Amino acid sequence: MARVRVWTAAGAMLLLNGCASQMAPPGGPPDVAPPVVLKVSPQNNAVGPAPKSLVLQFDEVISETPKGAKDLADLVFISPKSGAPRVDWNRSQLAIRPAKGWKPNTVYSVVIKRGLQDLRTNGIDSTIQLVFSTGGPIPTTSVTGVAFDWKDGKGLPSALVEAIAKDSTTYQVVADSVGRFVLRYLPPGPYTLRAYGDRNTNRSLDPLEVWDSLSVTLTQSATAELYGFVHDTVGLRINEVAPQDSGRVLKVTFDKPYAPGRIFVPGDVIIKRADSSVVGVRQVQTVLDRLRADSLLARVRTDSLARIAALRDSTPALRARTDSLARVKQADSVAAVARAERTEREARRVAAQRSGRVLAPIDTTPPPKMRRPLVYSEIYVRLDSALPPQSQFRLSVANIRSLSGTVKSPSRTFSTPRPPKADSAAARDSTVRRDSTVRRDTLFRIR
Repeated sequence: MARVRVWTAAGAMLLLNGCASQMAPPGGPPDVAPPVVLKVSPQNNAVGPAPKSLVLQFDEVISETPKGAKDLADLVFISPKSGAPRVDWNRSQLAIRPAKGWKPNTVYSVVIKRGLQDLRTNGIDSTIQLVFSTGGPIPTTSVTGVAFDWKDGKGLPSALVEAIAKDSTTYQVVADSVGRFVLRYLPPGPYTLRAYGDRNTNRSLDPLEVWDSLSVTLTQSATAELYGFVHDTVGLRINEVAPQDSGRVLKVTFDKPYAPGRIFVPGDVIIKRADSSVVGVRQVQTVLDRLRADSLLARVRTDSLARIAALRDSTPALRARTDSLARVKQADSVAAVARAERTEREARRVAAQRSGRVLAPIDTTPPPKMRRPLVYSEIYVRLDSALPPQSQFRLSVANIRSLSGTVKSPSRTFSTPRPPKADSAAARDSTVRRDSTVRRDTLFRIR
C-alpha cells in the first residue's frame, strides 16, 4: 500500500506540473490558426451598469507573453483614461479593467493592439476594438486625422493621440504605422487634441519626445493634423561645419531644424580667420534652395540633350522611330512593375496557404502627406574663394529661429582638412610616359 501511495503522489505532482506549464501539448495535427474571440462581456455596443471587468473568451489558451510587448497590459488602451489598465489572465480568458474601475455614465472604448498569440505563437494580426456604455447612449462622433513627425516629414508611427476635455477627462487612441488615427465616441464639446511619440511606452509625455497640440470643437465629426517636434526653450546649436567642393562651399548642420520660411542672405553668415579678418560669403542656400538649383541645372542639361537629339533625329522617320522606342521602353517598365506586384502577391498567397493562415489584406491606401512645408537642419554657404587647407575659422549664423520660436545666433570653430595626397601611381605613370617620350625623341635624333 505504501508503494501505491508513493506512485499516486508522484502522478499527482506530474499532473499539476503539466497544468501549470504554458508549453504547447505534444502530438496531434499542427495548429497554425490564430486565436478567435468567442464571446465578449459586456457585448460590443452594450449599454448597462458598470461591469467588474470586460471579459474576452477565446477558443484556445492565450500566451501570457505577447508579441512585441513585455506583458498583456501593454497591448490594452482604455478610453477615457482611468488609471493603468489591468489584465487578468485565465488561460483562454482575459479580464480587463482600469486601475480605478469603470465610472458610471461613461462611454468606454477599449483597443487591444496586435500581439495576442496562442501557445504556438500564432498571433492575431489585427487590433480588437470594443465599445460599451455604463449609462446613456453611445455617440457617433469622431475625430479623424494624422500625427506627423515634422522633422522626418512623414507620419508618426504608433503615436499616442489624446483628446483632453475641460474637466481633464482624457480620451486616447493609438495611431497606425503611418500616423493615421480615429478618436470615436467622444461627447460633443471643446477639446485639446495632443499627439506625441511615446518612445518609452509609459503613456505620458516626456520632455524629449516629439509632440504637438491644437484645439478642436467637436459637434459630430472633426479632422486634424498634428506636427510633432521636440519643444524646448534652447536655441539651435551648430553641430558641424563641413567644407565641400574643394573648400568653396560649407555645409552647416544644426542640432535641430530651424523654422521654415527663413530667407538667408550673405550677411547672415560671418566667417572669420584666426587673425579676425572676414571671409567673403557669396550665397547662403537652404536645402530647398539647393534642390531647386540642382533641379534647374538638370533641366538645362536635359533640354540641351533634347536639342542635340532633335538635331540628330531631324527627319520625320528618325523622330517616329525614336518616339516608338520611347513608348516601348515605357510599356516595358510598366509591365515589369506589374509583374513584380503579381509575383509578390502570389508568394504571399502561397505562403499563407502552406501555413494555414488567413491572408491579411494589403493596405493600399497611400501614406499621408504633410500640408506644411518640410523643415531642415542644414544650410549651404558658398564663399567668394576657396578656403586654404589646414586652417582654422570661426563661423556664426545670425538670428536663427527654432521650431519652438527661440531665436539665437550660434557659432562654431572649424578647421579645413589637409590637402589630398598626390596619387603616386599616377605620378609614376606620368614619369614613365615622359621618360619614354624623351627616349623616343633621342633615338629619332640619333637616326
